[in-house]
Amino acid sequence: MARRLAARGVPYQQWVTQQHTEALRRAIPELALNPPDRVIANGWRGKPLKTPLQMVGWAFDVVGWSVRHLGKIRRTLPAGSLVIVHGDTMTTVLGTFIGRRLRVPVAHIEAGLRSGNWRHPFPEELDRRVVGRFAHIHYVPSEEAAENLAGRQNVVLTHGNTAKDAVNDAALGMSSGDSDAHAYALVLLHRYEFISNPALVRETLRTLDANSPVSLRLIVDSYSRGAIEETIEELGLQRFSLTTKLEHGQFVAAMKGAEFIVTDSGGIQQEAAALGIPTLIHRRVTEGREGFGTTAVLSGWDQGVLREFLADHARYRNDDVDKGLSPSDIIVDDLIERGFAVPAEPAPGTAPAES
Repeated sequence: MARRLAARGVPYQQWVTQQHTEALRRAIPELALNPPDRVIANGWRGKPLKTPLQMVGWAFDVVGWSVRHLGKIRRTLPAGSLVIVHGDTMTTVLGTFIGRRLRVPVAHIEAGLRSGNWRHPFPEELDRRVVGRFAHIHYVPSEEAAENLAGRQNVVLTHGNTAKDAVNDAALGMSSGDSDAHAYALVLLHRYEFISNPALVRETLRTLDANSPVSLRLIVDSYSRGAIEETIEELGLQRFSLTTKLEHGQFVAAMKGAEFIVTDSGGIQQEAAALGIPTLIHRRVTEGREGFGTTAVLSGWDQGVLREFLADHARYRNDDVDKGLSPSDIIVDDLIERGFAVPAEPAPGTAPAES
């Protein structure tokens, strides 16, 4: 999205709250993005958020920053300004209220997704409902998401999430996989509702170790690493190799080379669907529908479903994914049409840049 705006010469600012400090600091240069224009908060004392108490402290930091700075910022904002928020995190909610306090419209990317149960996923389902109530423009990835916002104004279908653009951009020019000649699968399990359930962690890792037909690369972050490592050591599991998060380009290459993916991440669900990789979504419920009916299966935390997927994962591979329309281009085109994004005029004697 940011790259599409820059390619059109549309000025924008990037404000960050750094729920995930180290990961965000690595991702920005990896994605060739400019440094943040404003750092609203810095995680919890400079570290990624890990506990509900830390989340509360971080939220107070964001509110405190807003009280100190937003009045002055509001007086200097150019006419026609807009706040864009994405997804379903607490940053999405706080960004929406920052936009309201600045008295400018708020556009929500990945709007309209609903699980139908506020408890699962928590707090993401509540986050989406709150933002859906206060946003002015809703960029929805699917017809189903649009139906969830029936009666709202300014609902725009984007034919997928911007994650599709990110992974397709990264995959351009790549080979069919990474350089590893050995078959492997990727495992990424990090959500609070999973990691905070030790019995589920043990049962899942045991099932994967006993039933996977290939070796398992388990990618961990600072939040999930302790629980995952302790469980693998406690159970004496042998099929796993642990690694920290990869750069985005490296991760896309690892996904392309994987036999299958097991994850509880909605973002990775979207990226894997764009690549046609067999994927088991290890969650009770999920609001995203990417890949279902073709490449993805929802486990509902049922170990039987996980075992069935491991035994017959190849049936879910799709080597001929239709890339379709670009969600980011649809959003930028709509913002330009509404007057919120003004492309730069081409220099005299030059042809306009293609988007």
